[in-house]
Amino acid sequence: MFFAETVIMGQYHRFAMYRSAMLSSLLTLSVISLCMLCKPVVAEEADAFWRAFHVGGYTSMDARLPRTEAAQLKLNQVSMIVTWDQGTRVKFFSELELEDPFSYDHHDGVNTKQSYVDLERFYFDYNLNEKANIRLGRFLTPAGRWNQLHAPPLVWTASRPLVTTRLFPSSINGAMLFGSLPISHMDMEYQVYAEALKDQRQDGDEVLHREVRGARLAFNNILGLSGNNAGLNTLGLNVMSYQKDIHGSPTYHLYGLDFLLEFNRWEFSGEVYERKTTGGDDGGSGAYVQSAYSLGSEWYWITRLETLHEVDSKNADRWVLGMTKRVKPNQLLKFEFIGGSGEYEDVPRGFVTSFAVMF
Repeated sequence: MFFAETVIMGQYHRFAMYRSAMLSSLLTLSVISLCMLCKPVVAEEADAFWRAFHVGGYTSMDARLPRTEAAQLKLNQVSMIVTWDQGTRVKFFSELELEDPFSYDHHDGVNTKQSYVDLERFYFDYNLNEKANIRLGRFLTPAGRWNQLHAPPLVWTASRPLVTTRLFPSSINGAMLFGSLPISHMDMEYQVYAEALKDQRQDGDEVLHREVRGARLAFNNILGLSGNNAGLNTLGLNVMSYQKDIHGSPTYHLYGLDFLLEFNRWEFSGEVYERKTTGGDDGGSGAYVQSAYSLGSEWYWITRLETLHEVDSKNADRWVLGMTKRVKPNQLLKFEFIGGSGEYEDVPRGFVTSFAVMF
């Protein structure tokens, strides 16, 4: 009896061992099979993630003949733009610029002493719904049109209107709520923003700002035009408050208006700003009006009038006359004369020719 029980117990233990080995083998095979099934899925997802990145950029070169300075040949910037969009609620945008890589004049020859690297934009967008989005990071201040579309291949002239650089910060680090709402036959775009971290980089004679907050409303297709002669018509309203990043600076309140009208061969655009302190004192003002007329064969005649009043400096009243050739959809060749009053190092009076390309 004892012998029989021993045999039975031995067989039971061997059966348990075989069953355990079989279960282990099945488990191992299951894990291996699952990994083999998951590997193509993971690889496909990783591949889709990297395919969502896109790289581009732009650059421009000027030849300047200023009234009061030496002639200069200058590479203005080399900008690299990286975006990520996988069709989800989250999007990414960054723009890294090498500013003033080199310049040449007969006094200093070729030099790179003014060159520096600037992280111009770096932000994430999150889509809340069809009418609202959130942006976090560093982005261009949404004041007017020119500041948001200032890349050389996207604007008609090599020179930038003074008012778009002197009265408000060009970029901020913070958050923005933006979107679009349909109103009757119009479309209203809105942007509400606030600074979270002040800018630590000072470029040249740029004035740093803090406590920046504001909003812009843009009403599109206001006139409701139709037919071949119609174009995009936009009216923008801007409000902003901020302080200069200097001790004892008052709080400035900026109010602005911008517009764009395209009709037949004409394009008219402009911006006007008025700035006051909290106490009601004059904080400066400025405006520009610009027209572009199509001459045919992708040539355009450009005219601009502009004015700038700053409390702590001289006033400037300028005119710009020029011609621009759209060589290709992504390439512009520009010729212009800048006259009037006011002397600024970054926008000198005189003759400028420029070539800009987006890639």
